[in-house]
Amino acid sequence: MKHVPRGQPNSLPICFSGECGCSAAPELRRIYEASTSAEALNPDLTELVSRIFDCLRALVQSQTITSPEDLGVALGAVFDLCMSLLYAERCTHTQWLYCPQGPIASFYPYTRSCPRCGRTDDLPSVAHKPASDSIGRYASLCLSAILAEICQRTRTGWNVRLLAAGRGEIDMILFSAELVVLCELKASPLTAFPICVFYEEPLTTEVDGEPQEVITHKATDVPTWKTQPLHLYLLGSGETLPLHATVRNGKASLIPSLLSREQDQLVEDIKAVIEVWRQMFVGYESRWIKAGHLRWFTFGCGGGVDDSKNAPGLDRTDDIKKGLYQSLKLTEEYRTRCAQRRVQVALLSNLHPVVHYTKYLQGFEDALWTHEAKLAEDKSDPEWRRVRASDLSPFYDMLLTLTKSWFRCETLKYAFSLQQLYSALGGSDDDFQRPMDTFF
Repeated sequence: MKHVPRGQPNSLPICFSGECGCSAAPELRRIYEASTSAEALNPDLTELVSRIFDCLRALVQSQTITSPEDLGVALGAVFDLCMSLLYAERCTHTQWLYCPQGPIASFYPYTRSCPRCGRTDDLPSVAHKPASDSIGRYASLCLSAILAEICQRTRTGWNVRLLAAGRGEIDMILFSAELVVLCELKASPLTAFPICVFYEEPLTTEVDGEPQEVITHKATDVPTWKTQPLHLYLLGSGETLPLHATVRNGKASLIPSLLSREQDQLVEDIKAVIEVWRQMFVGYESRWIKAGHLRWFTFGCGGGVDDSKNAPGLDRTDDIKKGLYQSLKLTEEYRTRCAQRRVQVALLSNLHPVVHYTKYLQGFEDALWTHEAKLAEDKSDPEWRRVRASDLSPFYDMLLTLTKSWFRCETLKYAFSLQQLYSALGGSDDDFQRPMDTFF
């Protein structure tokens, strides 16, 4: 099979090529021309994602990942791992958190807790979570790289491209030869794995002219972090992934260090990341009934550790509300203007709304809407109105996340379901049958 770079089209849909003839076609063409692929933006990241998918295939075939649901958990962990590596590129030598408990180390944390012992009280105010615009940019990049790899693995003929930050109302486009999906993206990690450095000797401080061992948590500097051995700390487990920084044009990256791993070692690394992440996901899913201090390693945990409004994935109520409105807006501006009904709309995230789906989104699963002007009065019974099926639209055609998705269109389900990917990775012989090309 001829290799097509991730995010590059095999063929353009007629909505982009100008053959459709609908009133939205020129705007859709401009949207496509303004888009780019994750591979063009960060080739190291997309190469790493491809290597990780080789690991997932090995874990599926060894029955370490035993179901599509397990695979969804693994993809959630992969997203957070990729986000952690991008977060680490923002690391500076100042404001690390020194922890004297256990092997002596300093951490570069993202929540106001000690990444090792989970302590949240009497700590220096040290947390390095990026600003929301940076999180959005990283999330778009990571999600598009993962979705592009999914398209490569399932070979369903779909492509993924990003719109530049601040481009406007559309964050990402998914497309095949027949369909275009305009996407609103609301994504953020459940957790971020911090980097750390270990010391052979404890830090000391001078008291009355004499050096004394530091025995409490302390904010400290690590001026040589770019040149010394580093570790990605797997929260709650005590395990670490040994790494080193690669500096290019003054910017340090940990991704090349993972790319240099032997594949067998990378499989073990990814397995460890998935198991640690699974524990935090289960804790989050159960509202932290039994998860103890793992809560303080996750975003949106509250308690003065991280703002409770910073819920992961699509579980922030403000994001759900904004996402629903944006879906309606994209439907009105593009979907309803395509005479051949080849334009669809999706909400995208890394993590499904675990806590808030039932209250905020379940009622929209089978909902349809139309304009009042398209209702025709039935003279025999003025209490009833008729409407053509082609004038009805769902609130969204797909709510696509890495952990769980909802589909209004069988064509999208065939392309993006976890079952399809699980099968493509060797987990089942029961491939989905490709649906007829009919669209709602």
